[in-house]
Amino acid sequence: MATLIPKRSAAVFAAALLLSQSLLAQAPAPAASASAPLPATSAAAVPASAAQPAVSSSLVAQPMAPEQFAACVQQLGQLTGTAHRPLSREDFTRLTATARYDDRVRQSLLVQAGEPTFWWDEIAATTDDDRVREGQRILAANLATLQRIEAQFGVPKEVVVAIYGIETNYGPSQGRIPVLDSTLTLACLRPCPPDRATACVSRERAFAAVRLVRDGKVRPESWQGSWAGAFGRTQFVPDSFEPLAVDFDNDGVPDIINSEADAWATTANHLKTRGGWLPGVPVYIEVTIPPEQQAAYAASGKSIRLPAQAKKLSEWAAMGWTGFAADGRAAALQWAGDPEMYPFLPVGLPGPAFLVSRNFNTIYRYNNSERYVMEVSLLATRIAGSPGFFTPWPTDDPGLSRAQVRELQAWLQQRGHALVQPDGVMGRNTRDAIAAEFAARGLPPLRRAGQRTMQMLMRP
Repeated sequence: MATLIPKRSAAVFAAALLLSQSLLAQAPAPAASASAPLPATSAAAVPASAAQPAVSSSLVAQPMAPEQFAACVQQLGQLTGTAHRPLSREDFTRLTATARYDDRVRQSLLVQAGEPTFWWDEIAATTDDDRVREGQRILAANLATLQRIEAQFGVPKEVVVAIYGIETNYGPSQGRIPVLDSTLTLACLRPCPPDRATACVSRERAFAAVRLVRDGKVRPESWQGSWAGAFGRTQFVPDSFEPLAVDFDNDGVPDIINSEADAWATTANHLKTRGGWLPGVPVYIEVTIPPEQQAAYAASGKSIRLPAQAKKLSEWAAMGWTGFAADGRAAALQWAGDPEMYPFLPVGLPGPAFLVSRNFNTIYRYNNSERYVMEVSLLATRIAGSPGFFTPWPTDDPGLSRAQVRELQAWLQQRGHALVQPDGVMGRNTRDAIAAEFAARGLPPLRRAGQRTMQMLMRP
């Protein structure tokens, strides 16, 4: 729990909240569990040449009527000739006969961008001590298997376990929407351009889902996942699972739903095959930028990521950039092989600054979110026993761990906010309740709470 802060006047506190809201409005949208180009799914899906359909505002404005969905599915069946892998119209029609429109997909599209959040809120929740400890337990309990996966694919075992933790909280949060329904619904809500006769992401994802059912790779009656069709312990979309699935436990079936070994190996295969993982190269190195160079990296309301400035680590060192030792003291920038790295600053200066490698891009291809990459990378670092970031975030109200969010949610329930559930997730109902509590105190209705504001809210 955070230390209690000195009391401040309501006027000063209100001004601080207004400043926070202003900064929040500039913050990037939260990281969705997503892989390019469709968000909220993991494991990049189709060739780079595939088109990315846009969300039609008219289609998501209200639930799709059953007859409209049926007509869309029928039309998709007429386009199986465009599938990236063979799929007959007859198989498509037969296997989608019982598919149903799922409005949870539409609702998720509407809120997919989510409420703007701070980096320090998400990092605090996704890489908290509980998740680190569980990751270390899983690593120790499955060390031999994970070492074999690392030897075969070159991807650090800690990174694989971290992806497992971020994607599904080490297994239990795999999604509850039938994948065939979600992929077909998404293809209908995100239709491909009518003049495009080649591969298109939303359509290809639906086709891949049908092929997996056709080929007996999944059991449709129990095949569930996210609203965007990601499924399994490390959340693969069907069109990535098809070419990348690995049967690492050698039982004859690549099963990322029930087999941890298959899920871990499939994830490592993605990072190696799709992203070109560089063994022995760190994803990031936290750095200090010389004062005379800092103006170029000042905060501007968005992250700063400069791959065009990639150069050897020794060149950054020659420019006066330094790293951190394990105890937080300044250390020379050096790494075996002198890898090429480029600057990445999540919020600009002041704030943490990093040099990142091609492995940053590799994880980004698994899930196209800078926050996701840093969540995975930081969690992997901490699972390995190393410290997290040394440079503080530019805030006096750092984010909450999931345990702290649950404590806050329990208090909100006691205050009469019946829709709030103590699940450790700062969702819409929790944010509504937080805003209501701020308003009840005559303060701006900020839709978040951090270490300081949580204690202020809960103070009698």
